[in-house]
Amino acid sequence: MKFKVAVIGAGYFGQRHIKMLTQMPDVEIVGIVDKDVEKAKEVAQQYKLKYYVDYADLLKFTPIFFVVTPTITHFDIGMDLIKHGKAIFIEKPLTGRPVFAEMLLDEAKKRDVIIQAGLIERYNPVVKTFFEHLKEPFFIQTKRVSPFVGRATDTDVTYDLMIHDLDLIWMMLKKSGDFELTDIKVFTQSIITSRIDYASVWMEFETQKGITKAHLTASRVSSEFCREISAVQQNSVIYADLINKKLKEVDKDGKINEIPVHNVDSHPLYEEIRDFLNSVKQKKFSQQAASPQEIIEVLKIIDKINEGR
Repeated sequence: MKFKVAVIGAGYFGQRHIKMLTQMPDVEIVGIVDKDVEKAKEVAQQYKLKYYVDYADLLKFTPIFFVVTPTITHFDIGMDLIKHGKAIFIEKPLTGRPVFAEMLLDEAKKRDVIIQAGLIERYNPVVKTFFEHLKEPFFIQTKRVSPFVGRATDTDVTYDLMIHDLDLIWMMLKKSGDFELTDIKVFTQSIITSRIDYASVWMEFETQKGITKAHLTASRVSSEFCREISAVQQNSVIYADLINKKLKEVDKDGKINEIPVHNVDSHPLYEEIRDFLNSVKQKKFSQQAASPQEIIEVLKIIDKINEGR
């Protein structure tokens, strides 16, 4: 029996989802939806699919929806789909404000439907292997920057890019137990858009093992593409290059060791979609995806960053 799905949004990320879904033999894309009828038609013809301008036309035909639209539309679309009992995958950041995310997640829980936010780095093979070698980091540094491409300009770079690294830092710290954010220093700047285009954040945490510090940089006005994470821990520093799928560790003798990445050729988005579909099939939330509470925690931190404190 095939999963019958619909994809709302035929833009850059919507097309990435459609491409992955068409590679799955147990998935049938009932239709793709976009208010831009020419865009919907173009993508539909490329993949030999049906297209629509209103997702309401598909409510009778599929129980599963992928919401890959501008962030500002996520709440209204998501709430409507949940009230119709549909399982939904919503691309990050779920919604633009924590209060709306809480409302969505509460409604999904009340109606016993599966909802999952797209936090793709959790499925990155480099990240998975990185976590296997992570012990108790004293300092974490992340860099996630890109040239300006005119995408996701309706939201801040903190919601568009930095959200991934905040989610990963929360995962790292939770490996050692409970923790508390004790200090945060923020620099943000709008450069090309009216939203935050560049953000640099310094954070300090009190953990069960002591103090952990972190520095995060996110930019969509960079001269390069870069996705890097490093962690300083007892006797070693681990460096992850997420774009080139490289993982290295410098030990206490200064020796640089390359760490083999497990399942290096696996595609994170493909794995994330499969995990979501498995959740729908089993009718229970994924253990690998971000939990509702984790999503809320990260969105609240982004609000603090955007407020400049």
